[in-house]
Amino acid sequence: MQLHYERTGPPDRPVVVLIHGLGGQLTDWPEPAITRFVEAGYQVLTYDQRDSGLSTRLTHVGIPDLLSIYMGRRELAPYTLADMADDLLELLDRLGIDQVHLVGVSMGAMVAQQFLIEEPKRVLSLISMLGSTGRTGVGQPSEMALGALMNPNREEPLELVVGRPRSARERQAILDRIDRGAARLAAAGIDDPVASVRQLSAVLASPDRSTALSTLAALPSLVVHGVLDPLVNVSGGIDTFRVLAGSRLLLFADLGHDLPAWCWDRLATEMLDTITEAGGVGCGATTGYSGR
Repeated sequence: MQLHYERTGPPDRPVVVLIHGLGGQLTDWPEPAITRFVEAGYQVLTYDQRDSGLSTRLTHVGIPDLLSIYMGRRELAPYTLADMADDLLELLDRLGIDQVHLVGVSMGAMVAQQFLIEEPKRVLSLISMLGSTGRTGVGQPSEMALGALMNPNREEPLELVVGRPRSARERQAILDRIDRGAARLAAAGIDDPVASVRQLSAVLASPDRSTALSTLAALPSLVVHGVLDPLVNVSGGIDTFRVLAGSRLLLFADLGHDLPAWCWDRLATEMLDTITEAGGVGCGATTGYSGR
């Protein structure tokens, strides 16, 4: 397994890890957000998870049977969120990073939660955005979102359907992000249209994390969700908040399953407040691969 990563900021500063969601790439994180962390005195680590971006693609496993996995045949999934959390653990070990502030969005939030469960002593703070605990009955997609997820449409991609852009400008920003991601893959010669299906199977095959999360000691944590999120219902964020001791809940009334530019100023402030609460501090970049 090879994970493509980037480190931005002074190498001797506390590390903030940003974990993106289903099909997301490290380049999907907005540069102003990364700059905000670096200017506040942190180093930022971003990486492409397995089956995304420039990291290893598991094309040899074929297309998972999502329906069977959803119905309980979890062994049919090529991997789980626990495997993805282990990827992060090995990456941190290879880079010699002991403790981190974890930030995850959507599936990335679920990976962050799983990492916290497995390695609580290595997590200084947790920011879980647009995610869920995996508990049955919470965080479920709407019929519209489920249809867009299972039946991709190039004219109206999933990101547009679930992002619920409020303006033509927001809509174009989503399309531009999709185009940049596609261009990055094309430049690397990567053509793997079912990679996100494998990632989705990992979500479906992973057990409920709510009980495990509720038994952990309190740590500074922030849960962020959009009230209008059709892909991961806001109940998923509320459940995360309820089981995480020491957490705060930030809801955006007009937000779908996306993090548009208009919410980042407030979001970055709340994120830095959470990290500072954990005892944080209160520019060049390096790029490479970590393989195993």
